[in-house]
Amino acid sequence: MAGVLSTTKAIFSSTQQSGSVGSALSTFTRFKICFTSTPLTCRNGQVNKISLIQFNAHRNWYTVNKFNSKFFVKYVKGGVQLSVTGNLTHKDYGSIGDVATEFATQLKSLLDTAQGGTGFGAVANQVPVAGQRTGQTGKRSFSCDMTSAATLTLSDIRVQFPQFRDSSDETDFNDSYVLLGGKRITDPTDTTTSSIKVTIAGNKVSFQAPFPMVLQTQPYMYLSLNVSNDNLQTANLGNVNAAIDEHVTSSCFLGKIPIQNEYCAIQLDESTPYFMTTSQRTVTELLFQCLDGHGRAFPFVDDVGDGDNIETQGNLFSDMIIRHEVLDIGSDGNVLDAPFKTYNYQLNSVGTPQLIGGGGF
Repeated sequence: MAGVLSTTKAIFSSTQQSGSVGSALSTFTRFKICFTSTPLTCRNGQVNKISLIQFNAHRNWYTVNKFNSKFFVKYVKGGVQLSVTGNLTHKDYGSIGDVATEFATQLKSLLDTAQGGTGFGAVANQVPVAGQRTGQTGKRSFSCDMTSAATLTLSDIRVQFPQFRDSSDETDFNDSYVLLGGKRITDPTDTTTSSIKVTIAGNKVSFQAPFPMVLQTQPYMYLSLNVSNDNLQTANLGNVNAAIDEHVTSSCFLGKIPIQNEYCAIQLDESTPYFMTTSQRTVTELLFQCLDGHGRAFPFVDDVGDGDNIETQGNLFSDMIIRHEVLDIGSDGNVLDAPFKTYNYQLNSVGTPQLIGGGGF
């Protein structure tokens, strides 16, 4: 929104705990800034502009986590349709080759149990190989072979990467199809489609994914701010329950922050593209949320598994700088309310205009 800058100030904020834990809204995912004695205000013919200048947080969640590690293995044994669930180990991986090795290991483990007996031999012909990184020479779509030590008792093997909504299990809306380069399964009743091609020849089972693997499925953090404003977004972005289309709705997004290996960080200047303007005259609090592109809270690390809260008892917090500006836009949004000088003219006796007075500056 165009306007003339009237006043400006910087707001420095941190969610790091200091002493006792604050309110329930003093966490990394959802935190509030309250202006008890110094609210953000503007007058008629003005708007408040709130901009993101700097943001920083430790990436204290794993690149492979509950939201991108899930897969199903379906098969027929003894004429009966069966299904088992697999998960990659939740941790950081150094390369797509390491993820491929983990996937092959977990897949073999499930098939060993299903086959029974001595199961399958070692995984063969794995692509990408362990340690292979994106950008190195070699194919990036997953493939491997497994051969049963005895007569194969399994048939119609399918591997599925789910991405559908389940009220009882949030992890069924999963990004494993992105990580592992397979076709996503959007219908929970679909038991026939395989996300990767499975070929059975005698006792050998071969797997081939159609698309390249990637190492990161959550490349950005979306910072939202609950102030009514005129920003827009596509409906599917930041909303796990919305259809994936290009329908545009109003938005509370303030910024989009890159997720790096160690930090989620961005440093901008006064020309920042991340801002919102609001005609709300008085702002007494700002409520922020840090979520992923699907509107999910990041799956924080709890390696002990005892329910410790990394946001209030651990080392997950953020700090940022918000810039507040008041812009003069005029009484109707088009007319600028700026100082001006008036001039009065009259014609003298020979018909020439002359200045007789004025006001203004």
